[in-house]
Amino acid sequence: MAGKAFFYFHRKRTRWDRKRGRSRIGYAFWAVILVVVLLVLASRTLAIPVLSGEGGIGAFWPDQEAFYRHVLGLVIPGVGSPASSGEKPQEAGGYEEEVAKVAGPLHPRSIFAAQIPYLDEVAKRPQPLIHQVNNLAREQQPTIVVPQQLRQGLGKVIIYHTHTTESFVPTAGKKFTEDLALTVARLGEQLATLLREEYAIPVVHNQDVHDIPRSTSYEVALTTVRGLLEEHQDTVLLIDLHRDGVDRQISTLRVEGQAVGRILFVVGSRHPQWQENFSRALFLHERLEEIAPGLSRGVRERPLVYNQHLHPGALLIEVGGHENSLQEAMRAVPYLAQALAKLYYENAR
Repeated sequence: MAGKAFFYFHRKRTRWDRKRGRSRIGYAFWAVILVVVLLVLASRTLAIPVLSGEGGIGAFWPDQEAFYRHVLGLVIPGVGSPASSGEKPQEAGGYEEEVAKVAGPLHPRSIFAAQIPYLDEVAKRPQPLIHQVNNLAREQQPTIVVPQQLRQGLGKVIIYHTHTTESFVPTAGKKFTEDLALTVARLGEQLATLLREEYAIPVVHNQDVHDIPRSTSYEVALTTVRGLLEEHQDTVLLIDLHRDGVDRQISTLRVEGQAVGRILFVVGSRHPQWQENFSRALFLHERLEEIAPGLSRGVRERPLVYNQHLHPGALLIEVGGHENSLQEAMRAVPYLAQALAKLYYENAR
């Protein structure tokens, strides 16, 4: 009887010890979890001590522009990317201009409207500025060569403006205006006239306003461009004419003692045939280097689309910047027209 009682209490104690051991393991597990949570919270508190205080975000990230560029760079390819080798950080373009080209921060819909796929690949690589000219020859005398034999019937050139209201601050007093006589539309009209009258090239110039609001400009322009290409199926070049948003010292070259807006070519690489657009942009850069060395700022490739998937001859061209006057930008147009004429007739060979 005593033996039975001993074994009964021994078995019960063993079960209690096992249960207590499991409880200790459970307590230890939750204790570790609690410690990890507390450490995470503590680290965040140390890193952002006054997030909700008077200083707001500026208290721990003084450069708010850099902060918003960083945040947008997490979801919008090409925004906030580091400057490429040989490219000065400020030459990558103004924050406002760069963001406005693809999306409005409060408009998620505009991200898709700008044709930006593969968001998981954001910011994996810096965006190169190809054939950038850093050492500018400040006093160059260009030579204008008019082709001796001009041929007609080779197809049309379409000029349009995704950001039609982009203006020039010294002339318009602001960066954007609905007075198209003070905007890039004026440059487009001058370019169209030169191509028609000097080079016998048929041109269609569309001045529809696409950037009110700016957040959906590429989506709105997409409809316009599709309509233009449907109407003019013999189009050989499709030019989206802009002005840039960089500092004046970057966007200006002195030619024969006069300030001239420099020219930048932008190519979107988020579509399969982007190399065709790139080859044409590179051709134009090289011709401008022959005509007026230093006038071209190079060819910049971005992981965007810019509606360039619609045509192999699609070009996004920036003439001058917002700190240039309209007159300074217009001085660049004859050089651009000559390079475009060379490209147009080269394609006809």
